[in-house]
Amino acid sequence: MDPADLEQLLHRELKRLPQPRAPRTLLPRVLAATLDGGSAAAAATGWSTWSQGWQAASVAALLALLTGVWMLVGAAPSEVTNATRAASETATVVRVFWQVLFGPIAVYMAVLGVALTLACAAAWAAFEVALGGASHR
Repeated sequence: MDPADLEQLLHRELKRLPQPRAPRTLLPRVLAATLDGGSAAAAATGWSTWSQGWQAASVAALLALLTGVWMLVGAAPSEVTNATRAASETATVVRVFWQVLFGPIAVYMAVLGVALTLACAAAWAAFEVALGGASHR
């Protein structure tokens, strides 16, 4: 059999098949999940559903944060002065790095980011037009 004839026969037979239909229970289940099941879905993703490793890490991070706040609040005045001096020195270092390394190229990087975003949006629009847009069946 000729491949072109086989292709036409296959095309004809596939066109005769009925359109696939969704199960009758799909719409009620989707509506139930979105309308009144939203709170149940949110409750299912709570902290208690995390793995034990992530739970331990979050407890450790919370303890570290609370310890830092406790030490900062209970610090003696001389320690506050040292902390203020260290913060000032850190701010100076960050300012110098910004002015020397990052500041001169920041505007160019922002312009490049906007240009790439616009190029992606234009490509998406071109593909939408070329492919006929979204199906509205």
